[in-house]
Amino acid sequence: MILRGGISLSQEQAAIVDSVMGAKPITVVSAGAGSGKTRTMVASVLHLVKEEKVNIDDFALITFTNKATDEMRERLESGVQDRIRDAENEGDWEERTHWFEQKERIASTFIGTIHRFCSMLLQNFGYTELIPHETEILMARHHFQRALKETLDESLSDTATSILFNSDNVKWAPHVMNEHLEQWYEYIRGRGRSIKVVVQETLNQKEDDEEQDHRNAVAHLLNKLDDKYRAIKQELGGVDSNDLLHKSAELVKRYEHQISPLVASRFRYLFVDEFQDTDELQMSIIQSLSPNLKHVLVVGDRKQAIYGFRGADHSVLQKIADLNNTKPLSLSASRRPTALLHKAQEALFDDMGLRYDFLKEKLNQAEDAHVPKDSLIPFQYEHIDVFKDREQPIFERVLQKIKDFLGQSIHDRHTGNRTVEYRDICVLFRSNYQLNRYLAKFPSDIPVINDTGGSFFKKPEIIACYYMLQAILKYPDDVSLDLALGTPFLPFVAPNSIYKSDGTNQVLRDWFEEEEECKSWLLGIAELRKRIKVDLVPQLLTYMYEFTRVREYYGKQGNSQAVANLEKLVMWSRELMDAEAQTLQQFFDRFQTALLSGMNMDEADTGEEDAKPNAIRFSTVHSAKGLEYPIVIIPDVGRRLLPNDKLPTFHEREGWGIDLILPGEHGRSSKFKEWEEQHRQDFLEEEARILYVAVTRAEHVVCMIGNGSRKVNTPDSENWSWKDEILTAGPALAKLGTHIVKID
Repeated sequence: MILRGGISLSQEQAAIVDSVMGAKPITVVSAGAGSGKTRTMVASVLHLVKEEKVNIDDFALITFTNKATDEMRERLESGVQDRIRDAENEGDWEERTHWFEQKERIASTFIGTIHRFCSMLLQNFGYTELIPHETEILMARHHFQRALKETLDESLSDTATSILFNSDNVKWAPHVMNEHLEQWYEYIRGRGRSIKVVVQETLNQKEDDEEQDHRNAVAHLLNKLDDKYRAIKQELGGVDSNDLLHKSAELVKRYEHQISPLVASRFRYLFVDEFQDTDELQMSIIQSLSPNLKHVLVVGDRKQAIYGFRGADHSVLQKIADLNNTKPLSLSASRRPTALLHKAQEALFDDMGLRYDFLKEKLNQAEDAHVPKDSLIPFQYEHIDVFKDREQPIFERVLQKIKDFLGQSIHDRHTGNRTVEYRDICVLFRSNYQLNRYLAKFPSDIPVINDTGGSFFKKPEIIACYYMLQAILKYPDDVSLDLALGTPFLPFVAPNSIYKSDGTNQVLRDWFEEEEECKSWLLGIAELRKRIKVDLVPQLLTYMYEFTRVREYYGKQGNSQAVANLEKLVMWSRELMDAEAQTLQQFFDRFQTALLSGMNMDEADTGEEDAKPNAIRFSTVHSAKGLEYPIVIIPDVGRRLLPNDKLPTFHEREGWGIDLILPGEHGRSSKFKEWEEQHRQDFLEEEARILYVAVTRAEHVVCMIGNGSRKVNTPDSENWSWKDEILTAGPALAKLGTHIVKID
């Protein structure tokens, strides 16, 4: 057993911690699925805190999603708590005091996404780029829609763009043009490209063909939209999520010698998880900040780079290693799959590696891989002989597989043999559309949870908290008070007599202030309003929970999830405070924006397995990344990945600009076929990565359901599907034996 930071690690994992402790300024890690990268990162933090006597808030830990942020924070908190317990057991009170201090410092440790990190950079240093400290992140889509409408209205009479509005030439309805223009604009910016640069590249094309006018017109349209949207953002004093990255990259590059030392005075270490999902723009920010930091750790797996549609570059891991003259360390031993499932995965990925170079990086079997003592077949493929109207037969087969798995014996690594339950099964979908179709018709007698996350701001306790804050800030406003009454925060119902049948009303505030039962709540509201001027938002929220006794209310109901969500709201307020000092009113405004915009944030993890409902999990492959399930069912693997009629009609390439096909076959250049073929190759590689992620979510069993012809297609066929990846590897899989693989 190798210990680092008090955590037991493998030799591979310990080597990474030792590298972080060494003299080199950067450690780059290529980590496979289930290889323990989060465990290794947390161990690195705790080991540095113990051995170098640095503080836990000297670290900036960048994650890719809010869910990963929560997991990182929880792992750190758990690790620190274990160190406190160890110190107590050893009677080392000095060590105990040190770790208690670290426990307090976790609240001020930066753990968040690259966008939140960039927001902090702009808030603190953006004045050099004339970005005001009070800059808002524009989340509402209507700001962009306003710019889009103004652009199209003006372009109707603009000679540079009027060719696009000639219905005899380009046949599309106004709303269709609106949708396309928005997609093109977001696609270009999502790839980290400047609209101005792309427009100029397009205008510089030397094709001299009759379709150049159409490409130029689209370029002018995009340029006009960019100008309009920039003006609106300047008017509102705001930036959007793409601006965060672009402006941050410009900022740290232009003022590298000033800003990098300032950032290093706040953070000594910068750790980045899921680095394969970043792009070159984000990489440049990390690289520019690194010279003055004590150490930088980046961890990723190019086999799991499944965000190419957002501009992520799967090669950035190797690029940052090359920039720093270092070789990526390997973290390849996965403890997630059982020994039998790993053999099947290896056979599949070895065969796919003949077509996709990135899969030649093997996922090795851990020395202590679990060898199950049950009769479940780890790798299953079931085929249905239907070609059209496949949804219902596949749906019925999914239901049957769930029923088949339930009640069977599964050998758990920790508890031994037990019976398969609903909570052991996850159905993984390729898209939200497919997931929602299944949800709509799933039998009511089978419990299901949509595990795609992001529902935090839709929970009743969070909405009730919003109403209570509104009532406090606007008191004595009767409407706000009425909304808060009847919630667990203000659990009273006003008597009907306050709304008199004779048409007269008693002011709701008068009843509330005179009602003896409400007295302590009234005093609490008055006290909190006094504290607003001196206390920070997290303290005010905590005080509100105390005088309303809302945590006790949910505790009596046994609703630990609601209590955890309320605590997460306090944590969120602390994170916002990291970026800028906020008054309660400013926090409330941000809270309101999150509710109205449907901001995506996951619920708090209670850490209680028994508290998790016994239900089937539904998730998309993208949402399931980083998660694991005992049994995974993947339906519809016979779906064609890229039929010819689904090839994109818009391309953008650095150095060339835009190329596209408009209705009526207008706009296409002589290079369009070249872009199309490159897109096909890139798309199939991305789909191979997505299949890799889907298959590696399983701990014990993966079952795939396909349809169509049993004949194996070729990769250049428009019928190529995940089913063909599996059947191509069929001979290698079959050699493992029927106790490991079943292909029906």
